[in-house]
Amino acid sequence: MTLLEELLEQGRPRDHARVIERLYKFLPRSLARFTERTLRPRHLRSLAPRVSFARADQGGWAVRQGMDVIAHSQPFQKLLGPVDRPVTIVATGPSARDYDWSALRGGNRYLIAVAGAPTLLKEMSLRPDLLVVSDSRFARYGLAHLRNAPGVPLVTVPRAVSILAAESPDELTSRPFAMIEKINSWLDLPQLETLRLCELNSASGTPFHFAEPFDPAYRIGWSDRPDLGFFTGSTVAFVALQIAVSLGARDIEIVGMDLSGTGRAYDEGGQPIKNTLGPNYEPVILPAFALMHQVLKERPVKLHNLSPVCPLPREFFHNNGPSGGA
Repeated sequence: MTLLEELLEQGRPRDHARVIERLYKFLPRSLARFTERTLRPRHLRSLAPRVSFARADQGGWAVRQGMDVIAHSQPFQKLLGPVDRPVTIVATGPSARDYDWSALRGGNRYLIAVAGAPTLLKEMSLRPDLLVVSDSRFARYGLAHLRNAPGVPLVTVPRAVSILAAESPDELTSRPFAMIEKINSWLDLPQLETLRLCELNSASGTPFHFAEPFDPAYRIGWSDRPDLGFFTGSTVAFVALQIAVSLGARDIEIVGMDLSGTGRAYDEGGQPIKNTLGPNYEPVILPAFALMHQVLKERPVKLHNLSPVCPLPREFFHNNGPSGGA
């Protein structure tokens, strides 16, 4: 076990659940919520009210609403295991509609749906193998998309789990799920000083590849161990790539990663989720993928970006045509 693994394994958050329940019992809700937030570390204050997490003896986390355990997450590796098929990551840019979906109906590729992609896949009579949601807004405003992939294993972030626990607990109890945490926003640890984090990373085999200059928001970078922590890249496709590579995928195609901010491949109805890809492209997305390219270019990993309109440089990928694995 590396020093970083030991630190994350041994960390135990102070359990305020009983105190918080008393707050909500005796104080006005607004005051109870304010006090609850002050009890939490700054990076955990966006968790839904009265939802907390406790490490489970068998690994993973117990998800609690008040004092009641309503669901258990699974350890990342136990949920997924190694991937021994070519992978297709399904994003939701409009170009996804031009993909030959019939080629996937034989089950010869491992399908990772991100964010609202289950809605598109359902229309194409396809069921994903995995759903990745890193934007916690989908737990509330995109719930219909999650419900279009019933029972499909889910990898998501603590805030999304807290929202589901508070508002739609059936989405946690009806499917296996694992939580991944953004680097240095761990549930059971205070945020580490940059130097300390870099020292731990170096002493642990360098699972995290940090940007130069260093990005204190942990958006730009690459993680070989998203089970220990991930970089957001300001797009869920980037998170899904870290997951796929960490599971052993060597042939990966990405469908619908348009990064255009011009709409999605499915009907968003009357409540679209705001798209922030445009303003994040130059400062975050482009340098994040550039660092990914530097990390992976000497590894036996082939990435194929099938979007004809994606603005990312072509040299970041092996080609912009079909990977040959479909």
